[in-house]
Amino acid sequence: MNKKLLAIALGTAATVGVAHAAPPTFYIGGDVVGLTTKIDDKTGANTSGSAKATAPRLRGGAHILDWLDAEFHFVLPTQDKTYSTTGTSSNKSRTTVAAVFAKPNVNVGPVNLYGLVGFASVKVDFSGSLISGTESEGGVAYGVGVQYPFTSNLSGSIDYVQYVKKNYATSGAGGLDVDVKAIGVGVAYTFR
Repeated sequence: MNKKLLAIALGTAATVGVAHAAPPTFYIGGDVVGLTTKIDDKTGANTSGSAKATAPRLRGGAHILDWLDAEFHFVLPTQDKTYSTTGTSSNKSRTTVAAVFAKPNVNVGPVNLYGLVGFASVKVDFSGSLISGTESEGGVAYGVGVQYPFTSNLSGSIDYVQYVKKNYATSGAGGLDVDVKAIGVGVAYTFR
């Protein structure tokens, strides 16, 4: 039900005023993100912890209206990162993210403030003595950021994005609560 409501809201926002809008301009960018995958073990195995990674993120989209963009994110997986240690064994995870957003924005002086509301699909590869395998989940994602134009085509940005907060079912009762978020810094080039 939430996915249907989100799709309707995004579709409505994207079509409001389209008849009077200029043709869209497209942009592409790259970021370095501090990606945190917090794992709260509800199975009783006591493997809770956080895996912190620095990862590249590809970003792009289109300026649809003066106040609205459509944007995608793809966080490339990095090497396995340890989120907890049980005995002499390390529990590791590797996280991959793909997301699409509606990006409402407003210019405030020389900067552009924006929000992100959309859908993210997150895949986490677990390896360790107690939990191993791959789990994928999707859900509502959101964030905020600020962008500064260096030239008419090149801009820099800083943002915070909550990609997913879900319970991953495992063979043990309770599963794993997984919370994936990122703080990113990057640049984007707009094709004019």
